[in-house]
Amino acid sequence: MDVRTVAPAGQQADVVAMADEVVRTFLHVRDAFVRLDPAPLDEAARLARLLHRQEQALIHRMVQAADGSSAPAAGLDEEVIFVPMHLERVADNIELLGASVGRMIRDGILFTDRATGEIRRLFATVLELLEGLRDALRTGNRTLVRYIRDAGHAAEAQANEFALFHEQRLIEGVCEPKASSVYLAMLDQLRGIEWHARQVAEKLGTGSLPDEPYA
Repeated sequence: MDVRTVAPAGQQADVVAMADEVVRTFLHVRDAFVRLDPAPLDEAARLARLLHRQEQALIHRMVQAADGSSAPAAGLDEEVIFVPMHLERVADNIELLGASVGRMIRDGILFTDRATGEIRRLFATVLELLEGLRDALRTGNRTLVRYIRDAGHAAEAQANEFALFHEQRLIEGVCEPKASSVYLAMLDQLRGIEWHARQVAEKLGTGSLPDEPYA
């Protein structure tokens, strides 16, 4: 599937704009975590609500462009609508990540230095993936598509490794249960963001999508 044909004519700019909003939303959540400042989360929540509305409106326009009517999206080819659908799933996970960061800040939950460093590394890795996805959708660059697929697998492996490190910290008693639940939630949410970004690249590169393990 050509990366420049992920939407009907005239809709491509809307898809790219949605991907750009995803990056901006993620940046606000990252900034809240890094600075331990809840202020950026308000803007992240606003952008996430906007993304949900954009996805619904974009799919509706795609349906109308496909058959000239207001028929339900169920009859539309998945190859036309999969990008905004996955971008909205990314936004869902960013919203959940923002809630986890907000809980950490609000409740004064402290991570170990190692756990903080691990989450920061995943934030940086996932940000690169989201920026690469946005640029691939804008330019049609297949090198970026391959990068997203390969880097996504590497990010998943990294998150799984961090989960093992965390388990060891629990065994050693250096991580409190309350901090553990928030840390594991963040790992899962960052994995969810990565997974949905990678599915777009998988579809662009192979023309098929695997079954979805993430909501």
